[in-house]
Amino acid sequence: MIIRILMFIIVSMTWFISALPFLIPYHILLTAQSKKMGYKLSIEHIVIVYIFVYYLTGVLSFTQIPSIKDIVYNSFGILTPNGLHIPPDEINLIPFRWITEGVRPYIENILLFIPLGFMLPCIWKKYEVLWKTALSGMTLSLIIELSQLLNGRITDIDDLLMNTLGALIGWVIFRLLKGHLSKLQNKVSIQSTNTGKIPLLLREEACFLYGRRICRYILCILPIF
Repeated sequence: MIIRILMFIIVSMTWFISALPFLIPYHILLTAQSKKMGYKLSIEHIVIVYIFVYYLTGVLSFTQIPSIKDIVYNSFGILTPNGLHIPPDEINLIPFRWITEGVRPYIENILLFIPLGFMLPCIWKKYEVLWKTALSGMTLSLIIELSQLLNGRITDIDDLLMNTLGALIGWVIFRLLKGHLSKLQNKVSIQSTNTGKIPLLLREEACFLYGRRICRYILCILPIF
């Protein structure tokens, strides 16, 4: 177990380091753009965004989202001349079908998305609205589950449900600790209520980082993404 955890950390860190050639110029540009628009981007925000990106990298690594090589190789079995063919044993749409075999996978999927539900409202205040955090967690999980159709892993509705539940629990934890986190949130979150003063990339930064991380992981091209 310890060796597995260490390997996971090493792989995640490698992927994160490979993202720095994009992240550093991105934040230099974003800082300059924000300054021109009269908005100050704090160093605390940049640091926690890096932590968020590392977390996303860990999630994609843990769930083994397929690379472009996997997609090309496995698509021949799914995209047939007769249309889309999904092997019945590679998709499960029955909730809690495997629960009698143990609850560990369910707990792991919940724990995996708790940080997402916690960090989203902490970094970007618009995610203090419950449904936005829940939708973000469900969307990321759905992308992961659908992508697993192309790497031979089982696409399971239980994973989707547990990941979404994890994001909701993370949001609840944030709400419970919000009073104690107010100083931290004031430093890392976007404070301006005038959206005209905030660059578009900053307003939609979470979605932008989602898309970049997923594309970067799937394409497996080092400094481009």
